[in-house]
Amino acid sequence: MKKLTANWGFKLVSLLFAFIVWFLITNINDPLQSKTFRNVAVTIENPDYLEERGQIGIILDESNIISTVTVYAPRSITEQLDKNNIVATADMKQLSASNSTIGINVTTNKYTEKIDNITLSSDVVRYNIEKKATRTLRLLATTSGELEDGYITGDISADQNMIKISGPESSVNNVAKAVVDVDVTGFTKEDKVSTGPEIVLYDSNDEVIDPDSANLEMNIKKVGVTVQILATKKVPIRPKATGQPATGYAVNEIGCDPREVLIAGKDNVLKTVDSIVVDPEELDVTGLKDDLKYIVDLTKFLPAGVVFGDSEFNGKANIVVDIGAITESTVDVSINNISVGEVPEGYEIEIDDDEKETVSLTLEGLESRITALNTDALRGTLNIDKVIKNNNLTELAEGNYSAEVEWDLPNGIKEKTPVSVNISVKKTE
Repeated sequence: MKKLTANWGFKLVSLLFAFIVWFLITNINDPLQSKTFRNVAVTIENPDYLEERGQIGIILDESNIISTVTVYAPRSITEQLDKNNIVATADMKQLSASNSTIGINVTTNKYTEKIDNITLSSDVVRYNIEKKATRTLRLLATTSGELEDGYITGDISADQNMIKISGPESSVNNVAKAVVDVDVTGFTKEDKVSTGPEIVLYDSNDEVIDPDSANLEMNIKKVGVTVQILATKKVPIRPKATGQPATGYAVNEIGCDPREVLIAGKDNVLKTVDSIVVDPEELDVTGLKDDLKYIVDLTKFLPAGVVFGDSEFNGKANIVVDIGAITESTVDVSINNISVGEVPEGYEIEIDDDEKETVSLTLEGLESRITALNTDALRGTLNIDKVIKNNNLTELAEGNYSAEVEWDLPNGIKEKTPVSVNISVKKTE
């Protein structure tokens, strides 16, 4: 017993020295050190927690990525750890309602019991919590680009005309329209061009919205679109009037604004259309003394398969039927302005009115036209076939006859009473 207690101080010092030696040897061979891992992603547990409550969470500032994770452990342990061994999680059920954050828990998937400590550059995932919203929008189908000259786009239709978007309420409400656009540059085919472009979302300022950045989900991202390509052609408008104006009045002319329009359709259809004729029933002048002014919808006069080729044209035309008073005037026309028509072979015919230099011609028509008439330009013709018929002849014979003059008169002017001249018919040798 005395041997055990003898020199106890020396023995205690020896024990302490042995421990120190062990400790030094151990730390020299496998010292405690740190190892840092960068950009460690945090796995969100129970991610449906908010959705089940009609909410949606948007991670702020990439706070689900930890810039640095530092692990403290013996060198033998840290040397065997890599980024895949770092397990970072945040449980959505632990969301703090006051500041919309979730605490991050970091551990390792091996050597856990030998890890001395783990430090993080950030320890919470920050969220913006909003009510989840859903909207249904009408899908607008449009075209862009330039077709070849002489062609336009016709009907544009999409396989679906509605789109549903969902996501944070503020992002959903920021969407003003959904558009699917087809570039038709260079198309000339007079048929339907089908394609499947992507749907693009726009805000009220016509700025494109990136669905991913706005945390929006779309029930469809592409849709088939059919674009009809049509040929074009310019044709005149031909209005016609019906009925008779009041006694002593007549239709002078019919004006139309515009005079011509651009129409579109398949080429084989356009070839059959030379003009747009306005139904006379639309322009009834019966009993009128004043001009008839009328706005007509040309759409109902378009042939089947034809549309207007100018999108800015509203299909309306302003038509004015000019009605004027009828007057009469007697003018003197030189005999020299009267010629003999086709003369039968073997005969010569001359006008035999040597005593007359002029004939009196009484005209009837619109005052404006008669006033503007150049009497020196009036021309008349003798129709020999009528001379034979009016004189009860079976064929032309020598002699003197009365021949009625056929006058070449402007539109709106007519001869009130016939004018005749004497002619001499002789056989040639």
